[in-house]
This record gives sequence, structure tokens and C-alpha cells, in this order.
Amino acid sequence: MHFTSDGSSAVAMRDRKPQPISHNFKTFFVAVTLIMANEAATLEEPSYEVIDQTTSYEIRIYEPYLVAETIVTGDFDDTGNVGFRRLAGYIFGENTSRDATDSNRKSAVKMNMTAPVTRHRPQDHSSNVTVYRFVMESAYDRDSLPIPKNSEVKIEEVKGGKFAVRQYRGRISEARFDKQVAELRAALERDNIKTIGEPLSAVYNGPWTPPFMRRNEVILRVNPDPTQSGE
Repeated sequence: MHFTSDGSSAVAMRDRKPQPISHNFKTFFVAVTLIMANEAATLEEPSYEVIDQTTSYEIRIYEPYLVAETIVTGDFDDTGNVGFRRLAGYIFGENTSRDATDSNRKSAVKMNMTAPVTRHRPQDHSSNVTVYRFVMESAYDRDSLPIPKNSEVKIEEVKGGKFAVRQYRGRISEARFDKQVAELRAALERDNIKTIGEPLSAVYNGPWTPPFMRRNEVILRVNPDPTQSGE
């Protein structure tokens, strides 16, 4: 009979049943999960009002807001790291404060993370291009936001208006996003609501958040002139 280093037999080792997860571990997991959810809930988001809601979507009125934007060439599923790093670099210090003097041009500003991070395929580019955006804190305007050091990061304004939004959970992928877009478009068509522009993929949680707790959204701008054809 073969014995292990602690004197127990290999047969005995095989016969041992898996131990149940301890109560303490379960409590720890639940606590960490709740902390993650709370941290996501405290991130600033663009201001909006929900004016209608169905089982498939809700209609929101958004105020205009500023974003840091970068355009990345590559597959929709594979460009996220590049886009995120550029934008995260900007808000975490790869910038120049507008208050910096000529003698202190190295002055930088560290800003807070916001939500959501969005991406979309622009209509006026090839399908191999993806636009990534970070929402800027409402405390800033164009005249006070720090200047990006990376020339591939631009500050843009997203126009306010009416948007149709469908929420879902789980991991993000192009296939899952396209499925949610199709379901949102079908629901809006049934309700005779026309849209314009490209759908946005909005992500509210980091990759460390358990998939079942992640808040993801598909966002489509509602056509302000319903007499015209959408999209």
C-alpha cells in the first residue's frame, strides 16, 4: 500500500469526500459581492429621466454630457484593452491641467472613474473601427477639463435627447451584444418607435464583478422626427 508523506494511505485519500464550503467563506463571498455592487452604484453616471418602461426596454431622456473618446482599429471583441488603457491613462494623469502655468506644464489632474464605458461602431467608418468613450464628471466643462497628452484621446459632447435602453447581465461579447440589439430593435418596431444612429454598448462594472451582477446596456437614440425613417 502506498502512503503519503503524512502517513495516510492513498486509498484513504481517494475515499475522502469533498468538504462543504464553510459558512465563513460563503459570508466572505457575499460581502465582497455586495461591496462590488455598492462601488459600481456610487460611480457618477450621465443625468437622465425614465419616461416610459416595458418588459423589454425603457425610454430615457438624457441631458448632454462630455466624454473622453478614442478610436481603435480592430475586431470589436479584441480592441477593448487598447481603448480602455488610452482613456484610463487620460483620467488617471496622462493630461495637463488647464491651470498649469508655463513654468509648470507637468501639472496633471487625477479624475474619478465614472460609468458607463461605452463603445460603438461609427456609421462613417469601416466596420473594423470601434469608438470607446469614458463619461466625464459633471463638475467639469470643456473649459476646465484637463488637456489629453495622448493625441488619440479627444473630448467630445454627446447630445442630449430621447434614448431606448435595454439592460442585460453577464459577460460582454460581440455576439451577445448583437443579440440584445436585435431584440431591442424588434421590441421598438412592435411599438412603432423609430431610432437613428448606431447602437451603443454600455458597461457599468469592471471585469472583477461576477457576471450575474454585471449591468450592461444596449442604447439606441430615438428619432426625434417620427415621420422620417429611422436608422
